[in-house]
Amino acid sequence: MSEEKLYDLEQLDSIAAGNPDFVTKMVNMFLDMTPGLVDRIEAGLQTQDWAEVRSAAHKMKPSVDMMGISSLRDVVRRIEGNAKSETNLEQIPELYFTLTETLDKVYEQLRNR
Repeated sequence: MSEEKLYDLEQLDSIAAGNPDFVTKMVNMFLDMTPGLVDRIEAGLQTQDWAEVRSAAHKMKPSVDMMGISSLRDVVRRIEGNAKSETNLEQIPELYFTLTETLDKVYEQLRNR
């Protein structure tokens, strides 16, 4: 039994208007750029640089939305919101763990699609 697909490229396919090369390019950009944003969130967590955490999470939102990763939409927004308001900061490490665990699976699924 295969693992549940954690992404949905329907929105991206719609924007691509039947151009599979565009979809491939966007998926590759996601795979190339997102790990750097994750690293920025981790670095911000380690130094309690909440502006950095907020900024990286904010930049990740459009990519998560475009790739249709519905399980992470709220997670990324909560990381951003908590870091921005500097409230519920104790939740951010757990949210970060969920983010990284899910993204690792998404990366693998997208590479093998």
